[in-house]
Amino acid sequence: MDRSAPYDLADDKLLAQCRFEVFVASGPGGQKRHKTNAAVRITHLHTGVHAVATESRSQRENRIHALRALRHKLAIEAPREVIDPLSFQPPAWLVEYSGLHISPKNPRYPAALAVVLDVLKSTQWSVPRAAVTLNVTTTALSRFLHDDHHLWGHVNQTRVALGMKALTPR
Repeated sequence: MDRSAPYDLADDKLLAQCRFEVFVASGPGGQKRHKTNAAVRITHLHTGVHAVATESRSQRENRIHALRALRHKLAIEAPREVIDPLSFQPPAWLVEYSGLHISPKNPRYPAALAVVLDVLKSTQWSVPRAAVTLNVTTTALSRFLHDDHHLWGHVNQTRVALGMKALTPR
């Protein structure tokens, strides 16, 4: 895995590649929300990918949420690495997460997401073949995909664009 992938950088290094904006959020929330610059938008300058967080009245919390969302989007939209499914070995750190049980809040989650997408692309978006390549069950891989609605949508959109059937939830 390319360690220089933006989603894999330390916070300070990733933020150095980004534009960070704060603003007053609109919508429900009352005066406390509308009087503070707590909403956060982070834009990765090289790719144009951005994330916004407005849920909290705390700028610090919104920064954490926006940074996590940005890493997630960067991992999904990153150019896919070419791998050989026959000789591929999952990274040692990924093997630690048996059955792909990894929380989206885990700092390694975007890298896990990128590995899964690289393997899916290399197996022509076949979930059973990708599961074998990743050394997990088809059910585990399907659950991993389904539990992340952005990932699920991306995989289905790609499959449909290639003339394949969309995955159906079980």
